[in-house]
Amino acid sequence: MEKKIEDLQQCSMTWNEAQFLRHSVDILSKSRRTMMYTYVFAFYLKRNNHAEIFETNQRELEMATEQLSGYLEQDMDEEDPRTLKQKIQDECRYIEHRRQVLMNHCSEGNEQEIWEFTE
Repeated sequence: MEKKIEDLQQCSMTWNEAQFLRHSVDILSKSRRTMMYTYVFAFYLKRNNHAEIFETNQRELEMATEQLSGYLEQDMDEEDPRTLKQKIQDECRYIEHRRQVLMNHCSEGNEQEIWEFTE
């Protein structure tokens, strides 16, 4: 991470401006942790419409997480740093939104007792 921040600083970004990378890694970690638990949850769900919606939400989060991971893995000098920063920040916002949608769906399903599990 420090190397990437240094790379951005060499491309005319200040140290403060480059700190978005730390936040992005935190978002990535939080998203992967959420997915880790939701995979187990989905494994035991009985197949019905609610499970399909849940898995669609889960898939959306997974795709966005992998997109962010790709942005963070690429060389910082492959693209204009400001453009890359904007893409990463946009993806982080989208991931947080998708993660919240998934978590809300879990909570609402629990409150409404719609989840059915296999034994």
